[in-house]
Amino acid sequence: MPTEFEDFVAVPGVCEVAYTPPRAGAPTLLVELPHGATRTADYEATRARLTGTLPDNLEAFFYVNTDIGTPECAQWLGEALAAEGFGTLILRCLVPRTFIDCNRVVEGSQRGAVVDGLTPAVAAYIEEPADQALLAELHASYHALTERAYRRLCGTGGLALQLHSYAPRSVGIDRIDGEIVKALRRAYEPALYETWPERPAVDLICADGEGTMWSSPELVGAVRAAFAAINVDARENATYKLHPATMGYQYARAYPGQVLCVELNRGLLAEPFVPFGESPISPAHVERMTRPLAVALSPALARQRH
Repeated sequence: MPTEFEDFVAVPGVCEVAYTPPRAGAPTLLVELPHGATRTADYEATRARLTGTLPDNLEAFFYVNTDIGTPECAQWLGEALAAEGFGTLILRCLVPRTFIDCNRVVEGSQRGAVVDGLTPAVAAYIEEPADQALLAELHASYHALTERAYRRLCGTGGLALQLHSYAPRSVGIDRIDGEIVKALRRAYEPALYETWPERPAVDLICADGEGTMWSSPELVGAVRAAFAAINVDARENATYKLHPATMGYQYARAYPGQVLCVELNRGLLAEPFVPFGESPISPAHVERMTRPLAVALSPALARQRH
């Protein structure tokens, strides 16, 4: 790895690091995947380290609640930007949010409680104190690396993209506890599932609950326009807002106008979307849903040269 980022190395079981260097004088984009633990192997590796009793068939919750497609989109984006001379530093969290959510503030959070539609930092079924301590250490390790990346890039005027994917519908679950798998299977029964609100193809999470915009309005507008050009509906804060309970909010607030959080609809990345199993990710869908991000980010990165 080139000298500039030689201190950004993978942390086994916590974070993968992929760095593509820019051409001389060009900037590097930080791409954070806080829910990047999308593989069955990621789930099994963390589960094997826990000693407490967990709900039966918990892997079903893992599959339905992980940000599938985001690693593939990040890789495609990195390759597209590299062709234009820009660098990317991609941080892929390997800790499944099934156990602890690395896009949540842990301190002061309540296990199991869903707040403003956001799943908790730690589920109620993580009862063993040793497991709680281990997961807190993994969370801290991930953010020790991530915080340095934001400081290194955004602290010098650079840009960061927080990339997520979400389920096609907002399913009504109000607590993440030992009954979560049963609750989800009920919620996904066809007759009930059709009653849940549909989510946009793309949601740009750029403002908080008070209406304060923490992302660049110019970049938000460019992203929306790029998606509109391919007839994909991209909205702002339609499903979520930047919330103080999220680490995404903390980083966006620390670097106003330099961080953009994007949610992509999993149904438009997978072929097909499988709620309770592995969803095959379509390379063609990944390209279609990621190219507009490259189109919008490229000129924004180019402006950093001046």
